Amino acid sequence: MTSSSPRVQVVVDLLKKHDVSNIVFSPGSRNAPLVIGFNGDDYFKSKIIVDERSAAFFALGVAQQIRKPVVLCSTSGSAVLNYAPAIVEAYYQKIPLLVITADRPPEWVNQGEGQSMKQYKVYENYIAKSFNLPMLDHPDALWQTGVIINEAVHIANNLSKPVHINFPFREPLYEMVIKPTHDEKKIIHHITQKKITPSDLTNLKKSWETIDKKMIICGSLNKNTALNSCLSTLNEDPSVVILTETTSNLYDQKFISCIDRTLERINDSSYYPNLVVSIGNSIISKKIKTLLRKNKPLQHWHVEDTNRAQDVFSALTNFIPLAPDVFFNDLIKKNPFKLNSNYKKNWYDQFLISEKNHQKYLNVCNWSDLKVHQVIHSLVPKIKINVQMGNGTSVRYVQLFKHLKNISYYCNRGVSGIDGSSSTAVGAASISKTETILITGDLSFIYDQNALWSSLLPKNLKIIVLNNQGGGIFNIISGPRSTPYKKENFETPHELSLEKIAGTFKINYQKATNEQELKISLNKIFKSKELEILECFTGKVKNEDILNEYFREIKKN
Repeated sequence: MTSSSPRVQVVVDLLKKHDVSNIVFSPGSRNAPLVIGFNGDDYFKSKIIVDERSAAFFALGVAQQIRKPVVLCSTSGSAVLNYAPAIVEAYYQKIPLLVITADRPPEWVNQGEGQSMKQYKVYENYIAKSFNLPMLDHPDALWQTGVIINEAVHIANNLSKPVHINFPFREPLYEMVIKPTHDEKKIIHHITQKKITPSDLTNLKKSWETIDKKMIICGSLNKNTALNSCLSTLNEDPSVVILTETTSNLYDQKFISCIDRTLERINDSSYYPNLVVSIGNSIISKKIKTLLRKNKPLQHWHVEDTNRAQDVFSALTNFIPLAPDVFFNDLIKKNPFKLNSNYKKNWYDQFLISEKNHQKYLNVCNWSDLKVHQVIHSLVPKIKINVQMGNGTSVRYVQLFKHLKNISYYCNRGVSGIDGSSSTAVGAASISKTETILITGDLSFIYDQNALWSSLLPKNLKIIVLNNQGGGIFNIISGPRSTPYKKENFETPHELSLEKIAGTFKINYQKATNEQELKISLNKIFKSKELEILECFTGKVKNEDILNEYFREIKKN
């Protein structure tokens, strides 16, 4: 059985032909034709999540893992707006979503009809493109529907960004037919080429070969063996230093993998680069962004296979629209001249000292958020694992520890909101089947507790919550501390029970109030074959004092 709507039949058939199979629905009535159409074909993997905001982040997590478009489908009205936070995050993370919003007939918008509002272009600033499907079932309208769906899938795939398709329906909504009544549907192939001219590449190589202080900064990326290999080759050049963040998912013992603590030891201009090459999405380290904005390089190249030129250091001189591995492979193909330089050595020496001081301090560090992260880092299983990180303190603490080769790191750093971290982790774990650990804070967890309101909870997910009784990040950053409103308006302390939240959703719960309990609990949950929540209580600890002491230790010679 399928929907009697020929327009729905066109959409279902074309998405199937484009190999778009993952659909996340939120319950409603106006989207009933789409629910019937997609569920009537066993090809599609349909999931139902009640809370639209959680559903959208769940879909983001799925798309994050498979790197293919995932369909989000809602009813009309305010439900549409609840998708917005995840759409914005997907836009800046470059994650492809096909957002299909059911709508009332256009003549009833602004006429007092229930669940009706202006939906077309509602996400205009944070969407690659918006489409409004025709209302009619005339052959020309069905042809136009096919053109729109083909273009929408192409844009989502090519730009790796969300696309919005607004789909108005008139009643009746629930009528079905045994088999499709419209079968004139075809794929339109879009061919896209991204390249730079030979002369541009020659000029870039000339600059590369003459600059003796070069820095490559790697933001958020998926694991990429080819890129990792290219960068390891480039790292043999003594004039090149490579800085990686956890979310770059790049690993080499000679990369500078802990930027913030290494920068604590950088205090003179000899370390400032003359050429910066940036790759990947958002850079977490505020310290490196501040350093390079104040001490601008002579050249900044950003390499990314999109049409978006990021000028994160306000020093951009070249935007290179290529995949980073393709560009670096071209760059090293003819074995560029290696300058006699101490640039990499100087940076790496400071990194090694910071690592020594890091270990020294952690050996005597008391129970705190920092100690919790150290224990997690030391006990995490030495197998392939995905680590999802909440925003705020969680991702910043993880950045202080050397990356583990077996781990893929993820965090919603597109716009860095606390909403949706848990839902994203649930979606990612459900599709990847890889053991997944979410490290998050208490506020982030409570804010997104509806992520647990689902029959789709994966057993391969372990959630570790650092409960410091409020927004611990506001004790770390300097601004809030200077106001008399820090506690109530920024930190927002609470006495909510995470154990009771876990009980509500019938999820196994563990807690730790000291280092020994934490080690015991971690060993339990890492061995468990069920979804687990581990709550680590550090609320009475002055975490900010311990972190400040840690950075003072890092600076010592």
